[in-house]
Amino acid sequence: MRKLCGTILAALLPVAVCAATYKVDIDRSDGLYRCGETATFTVRVLSTNALAGAANPYAMLDNFGSSVLTNMPFDVTVTGVAFTVSGTLSEPGFLRLSLPPTKSGRDDPYVFSVGFEPEKIRKGSRSPDDFDAFWAAARARLTSEVPLDAQMTRVPERSTSAFDFYRISFATFGRRVHGYMSVPTDKSKAPFPVDFGVNAAGFGDWTNDMQGERDSIRVQFSVYPFEPDWRWKALGLESKYKAMDAEVQAKYGATRYCQAGITESREAYFFYPVILGIDRAVDWIAARPDVDRSRFRYQGTSQGGGFGFYLCGLNHTFTRAAFYVPAITDTMGYLAGRESGWPQIVENNSSTPERRAAAEKWAPYFDGANFASRIKCPVRVAVGFSDITCPPCAVYAAYNVIKVADKAIGNGIGMTHSCSERFYSEFGAWTKSVEGSSILIQKH
Repeated sequence: MRKLCGTILAALLPVAVCAATYKVDIDRSDGLYRCGETATFTVRVLSTNALAGAANPYAMLDNFGSSVLTNMPFDVTVTGVAFTVSGTLSEPGFLRLSLPPTKSGRDDPYVFSVGFEPEKIRKGSRSPDDFDAFWAAARARLTSEVPLDAQMTRVPERSTSAFDFYRISFATFGRRVHGYMSVPTDKSKAPFPVDFGVNAAGFGDWTNDMQGERDSIRVQFSVYPFEPDWRWKALGLESKYKAMDAEVQAKYGATRYCQAGITESREAYFFYPVILGIDRAVDWIAARPDVDRSRFRYQGTSQGGGFGFYLCGLNHTFTRAAFYVPAITDTMGYLAGRESGWPQIVENNSSTPERRAAAEKWAPYFDGANFASRIKCPVRVAVGFSDITCPPCAVYAAYNVIKVADKAIGNGIGMTHSCSERFYSEFGAWTKSVEGSSILIQKH
């Protein structure tokens, strides 16, 4: 295994992801190259198939951005034949191979990428000069203007002999933040470590449920302005999620909540009160007498990974953190010719020059990469090389500016936005381990 600047390799080769109709091999098992070196992809069609819809029959190489390097005709109906596609990058980034979607695959192209000195990738925009002052003032203003109003309600039907289960919520600007907390019942083991997280985006079980823990205080927050509920299907709770998106679209002209308000001001952006509300919840939980502040851990996926950058950069209560395929990083990666991280708040607010200019002005204040350099605790990050939702270039842009010595990144070769269970297992164990030893994911 080749180790590069704290890099961890998860070998997933050969790769056939989900309902993919292709098998892709690369000529270097770690998927890492020096700038100017040539990477060769060997592609096989697994079964005779047909293009999905009006898809173009081309194999395309690009820089995970706007620079198309190869657009080669590709026959998806021929099996048993190996096609090779080669290319290089002259500057740090990711070389992406996109294969045409087929009827037995998904609507999106099948993607496989490799890295060219990714540890040297730099974010597309600089940190604002008043970044720290802005967030310090926002936290102080929330404290002075909005009472905390912490609410904690025990849920008997979710509590067990091992833990008590609670709904919790806190006031923030114009709304409340909602979540769950479980507390072990065996008080002889107190003080307890804390396992903290914020939900991934979308709506479903992962945004409405949480399992309690017998040995740690478990906390999970939603970013939505209504209470999550494990009975969400029976309650028809998804209607509130859809109504929320409809409301922000009508008010701000943005399709989704995560893009809304950035064209008006920093304070109007949807995530602004959420970040501050959950940040003050961290302080409230850390102040509990049954909390072991030497073991205050964070784990989050996608949107939850992006919030990990936010919270760990703002609040130095956290002692360890793991971010899986994190979103909301390198919000202006397009300035470097690369794709920006989800939710692409500038690109999705560009219906007029005025809207785009406003989004560009405020986006850096919500770039996870700008919070990353303020993180003080040890960190692990998992990145999917084939992730088209949270592009690997955007994830690396944030990872590279983390200044702590104890950091490592897990490279998911062939991994999409569905993070490998192995990362969850290995990094999850690391966050809870006592010693600071690095856990390496070996090839298999």
